[in-house]
Amino acid sequence: MKTIYTSIDIGSDTVKFIVSELYNDKFNILASHTIKTKGIRKGLIVDANLVINTIKDGVKEINNNLGIEIKKAIVNVPSYNSKFIYTETSKEITSEDSKITKEDINELIKKSVYSKIPNDYELLTVQPLDFIIDSENKNPYPVGKTGKNITLKAIIIATPKKNIYSVVSVMEASSIELTDITISGLADYYEVRNDSTDKKVGAIINLGHETTTVSIFNRGKIMNTETIQIGGRNIERDLARVFNIDIFETRVLKEKFASAHKRFLSLTEVFEIKNTVGEVMKLSQLEVSEVVMARLSEILELAKKQILLLTKQKINYVILTGGLTEIKHFKNLCFEIFGKDVIIYSVDTLGVRDNKYTTALGMVKYFNDKMLVRGKNYTMIDSVDESLLITPKNNNKKNDKIITKIFGSFLSNSKED
Repeated sequence: MKTIYTSIDIGSDTVKFIVSELYNDKFNILASHTIKTKGIRKGLIVDANLVINTIKDGVKEINNNLGIEIKKAIVNVPSYNSKFIYTETSKEITSEDSKITKEDINELIKKSVYSKIPNDYELLTVQPLDFIIDSENKNPYPVGKTGKNITLKAIIIATPKKNIYSVVSVMEASSIELTDITISGLADYYEVRNDSTDKKVGAIINLGHETTTVSIFNRGKIMNTETIQIGGRNIERDLARVFNIDIFETRVLKEKFASAHKRFLSLTEVFEIKNTVGEVMKLSQLEVSEVVMARLSEILELAKKQILLLTKQKINYVILTGGLTEIKHFKNLCFEIFGKDVIIYSVDTLGVRDNKYTTALGMVKYFNDKMLVRGKNYTMIDSVDESLLITPKNNNKKNDKIITKIFGSFLSNSKED
């Protein structure tokens, strides 16, 4: 059985789609696609019909590229007002051979959330901190090990029901079955993590189009997250206002011409662009970069302050990712604000070498780790589609409609089973 996962990262600017295969402990990209977002503002769905059409268009493109139909996916939900609740739960191992089964782990996880979640919140996931066998032996993957008792120490992540319901309803209307849901901060960590971050306290900053997400991690586990209502869109608005140009023209200025730091630019380069009254203007790289640098500095300073508000612990690392990190000389501005130890993460996975894919890539890695903890082998395609991937056919288009699981069933079974 091939291990194939699909993730859909619903962002304010674009929706990112990834289909990947886990082979020899490495994820290989089978298909990826980015489509302009419609109906989302600052990470929240404001027009469900527009979002549904966006999802359908993106999935159609992926289906055409692969020659199969994507039916299941992992999706992210807004992290606004999320709660992180510590829990500790134990259970006896009752099997005759004292082996811990995946059923034991599922039962333990379900038991850990009992009476812990506020009425207006919904369970997102249970993030294990430690599995302790017989009060002394720690093991992150306990299935198959032996013991008489197992204790789970974990963080329950819950989000307001409205954050989840809006996304679930959109995915159901798009004929995509939700295999799992997560928040962007958690997914980001699984993409940027390494042996060093798994042992330390640190922060990940994802600089997006309309928002900036700051998340705190302790030994690889998310402890808190906050979303700042500012991002790349603010830079575009600044450029439009200062130079009296159409905001739709500003993205090229921001991404292709500007420098994040005015010390590192050409004084002779100019960019020709028409203003709102049709006059051709010649903008120097210096004047454009001064506008971009001013707003970027504000965003980074706000993120730096947010780290101090989210934790009192000493921060050992700061990692920055997201689309804004692609601006020229971004790292030089970051060094000035955070110091030389800051890490600018760069996605290097073949097929998606762009930091805008950080969350989508992390989602599949997070889900795979979740399956390992539960001792499960899982794939998001059936045997028929697996055969089509191995031996493509020209007539592989299907007309059957996909019926998604009932939402209640999803919440009670699919996420944590």
